[in-house]
Amino acid sequence: MDSRRRHLKWIIAGIIGLTVSGGSILKVEGSPLTSGNYSERIQDLETKEKEAKTELEAIAEKMAKTEQEAENLLTDLKQTAEELSELQGTIDQVSSQIDARESRLQSQVRAVQVTSGSANILSFIMESNSLGDAMGRIDVVNTLFSANQNLMQKQIEDKETIEEAKRSLYEKHEEQTLLAAQLENAKVELEENQAEQEMTMVRIAVERAEIGEEREALAAQQLESEQRFESIQSSRIESENTAVVEIADEVEAEEEAEVSLSSSNSSPSATASTGTVVNVAHSLTGTPYSFSGTTPAGFDCSGFTQFTYQRSGKSISRTAASQFSSSTRVSQAEAQPGDLIFFNQSGSIDHVGIYLGGGRFIGSQTSTGVAVASFTSGYWSNYVAGFGRP
Repeated sequence: MDSRRRHLKWIIAGIIGLTVSGGSILKVEGSPLTSGNYSERIQDLETKEKEAKTELEAIAEKMAKTEQEAENLLTDLKQTAEELSELQGTIDQVSSQIDARESRLQSQVRAVQVTSGSANILSFIMESNSLGDAMGRIDVVNTLFSANQNLMQKQIEDKETIEEAKRSLYEKHEEQTLLAAQLENAKVELEENQAEQEMTMVRIAVERAEIGEEREALAAQQLESEQRFESIQSSRIESENTAVVEIADEVEAEEEAEVSLSSSNSSPSATASTGTVVNVAHSLTGTPYSFSGTTPAGFDCSGFTQFTYQRSGKSISRTAASQFSSSTRVSQAEAQPGDLIFFNQSGSIDHVGIYLGGGRFIGSQTSTGVAVASFTSGYWSNYVAGFGRP
């Protein structure tokens, strides 16, 4: 957040601002300045500078709000994880009670079978010494059967309570994961807005530089900012046109993944050492999830994949959408350990991980941090959008 504020101050202090209205970019004419129109042009730029400050403050506020929402979401996810852990403890305790009741019920059933069942109970009553003794023995038998019925009813209630609690928490967990995907998309949109603003600011600066010797350098900077904006924009558009794909079952076994990894290392089509990528990825297991994180102190999904590839000797882009756009599409059958696997939870590419084979991938998930997960079963199996090779 501090780096964004420093960047914002530099923008305001060093370059005369921008105006973005209705999503359109402010176009700046490049006609030469003359003594006759100099004052008018400077006044016009000063007006645009004031408008730019308002726009920049609004963007900064929106970025801060998005980051706060992400922090709140991570807090909620941690709380849900703690609740799941506590529930597991309760489940273990109740399961022990259920097992103990089952053992008691089975023992009583075996006892009745061994002692000839109802005939033995009838003999027990008939051997009474008096009417009062007989009534007492009948009460004992009734109490025994009533206790067993209560025991069985308690078994059923406990099991239903546990299943309902588990179902509720897992539904909450899935809702939070989807919200995290939406925040990932919001982050991409903010980066696109930022790139758009930088492009516009440089265009305005080029006009001002007509009275100095900086025009050539600023024109190069303008081209670079335009290319960055177009790259981010095209990546977002392409990711929004990506649908969830059908995936085939894979054998979820480490031996299978290791064989696949061994064969992939000798493949001439691999653009990076897949073994190195997978090894680096596994070495980061347990790193916590961090919104916009790009270091081992904390990763978001695309920050993790970018860092892993950098450590493996290959540079890739920053966001999940741009990694999808810049990678070569491969089918599930062609995918090799170390390739990228993409997910679409909210209408566009919003999650990325590293394919391992055997129906598994490793990625930085909001609920687990860097961890191995399945994409052929469970939550992620519903959102696979494809595979890519950087």
